[in-house]
Amino acid sequence: MNKELLDIIEYLESPEAPWTVLATVVDVEGSSYRLPGARMLIAPDGRTIGTVSGGCLEADLIERAKRVLRTAEAEVITYDTRTSDDSVFSLNMGCKGAIRILLELPREELIGFLKHRWQTDKPGVAATLISVKNAQREERVGARLLLDERGIVFKDLSDATLDALLPHCHAVLRGRKSKLLATPIGEAFLEYVSAPTHLVIFGAGSDAVSLAELAKGVGWRVTVVDHRPALITRERFQTADETLQSRPEELSARLRIGGNVAAVVMTHSYTHDREILKFLLGSEAFYIGSLGPKKRAEKILSELARGGAEVDGLLSAENLERLHAPIGLDIGADTPELIAISIIAEIQSVLRNRRGGFLRERTGPIHERNGHAAPLIHEPELAPRGEQVLSLRA
Repeated sequence: MNKELLDIIEYLESPEAPWTVLATVVDVEGSSYRLPGARMLIAPDGRTIGTVSGGCLEADLIERAKRVLRTAEAEVITYDTRTSDDSVFSLNMGCKGAIRILLELPREELIGFLKHRWQTDKPGVAATLISVKNAQREERVGARLLLDERGIVFKDLSDATLDALLPHCHAVLRGRKSKLLATPIGEAFLEYVSAPTHLVIFGAGSDAVSLAELAKGVGWRVTVVDHRPALITRERFQTADETLQSRPEELSARLRIGGNVAAVVMTHSYTHDREILKFLLGSEAFYIGSLGPKKRAEKILSELARGGAEVDGLLSAENLERLHAPIGLDIGADTPELIAISIIAEIQSVLRNRRGGFLRERTGPIHERNGHAAPLIHEPELAPRGEQVLSLRA
């Protein structure tokens, strides 16, 4: 769940929104700017929300979207720059790779499902057929299955296809990783739709305002908590999704911290920070950050240990691994805005299991790839129904 997807949902829910085409990256091989799951909305006049490439494919996709608007039939377009085909090089694609993009009319079931992930903080899986073998006349490109922890939310697939996809969808939900699946019916893109990253900020000082604004700008859900009514106001935190006036000792009864939460403690009060950290170490937050020097955090942990926190298991090695104190990446930040960048960058690195170093020193690819269960490019005579191949491997 990211900002561009939220912008797409907001646009589609506006009463004046015209018919549009939704473009979704469903598969990549080699180098590419965006990964599977990236989306772009295309309006009839060529306006777009979101992006599926570095800007090299958008103009071509806008033209191809016109046919989808006319026919109302989903299509998969393949771009492959690993050959010398002039039709692809004319697009000025700078990456050596292949990318497959699904074009379809936005469907109410899918948009509602994606919005529900944001509203409930619960992940789900959207399984979409992106190719159908010619013999499978009962299925079509764009048919899908939507499910979450409650079970099936929506389906417009045959029972046979449902039976083939369902076990793999549950595996994707457990493994939290999208995949491309080859089945006897055709190929399906099984997209893991994550719950939004939820930033909970404890403290409502000026540094918290900058942090809340930046986090909202990257598409995170933001909650700000403070006990001072003069500071925890909607006027100061206009971009926050929620504000909560609460004292530290009330948190366990008033606030639930789930596994998609990154918690930042910046109250500038030693006693409040100590109580809040005790609460957070007993929560499911994947990230706990505390503003201030390392010795300050060590003193808090020592006091918690003397108070019995170690006996309660709060100071286990696993819990302390989640604690980042001092908070943030070392970028020399010395203003509220730069400190916010440092904090957001560190949370993102933890979220993606990265170290936060220089990309120029990375020996592997910038983005990790999901394994492909089927060949990426189809020969023209074997291309499944609904797929256009713009360029083929030599």
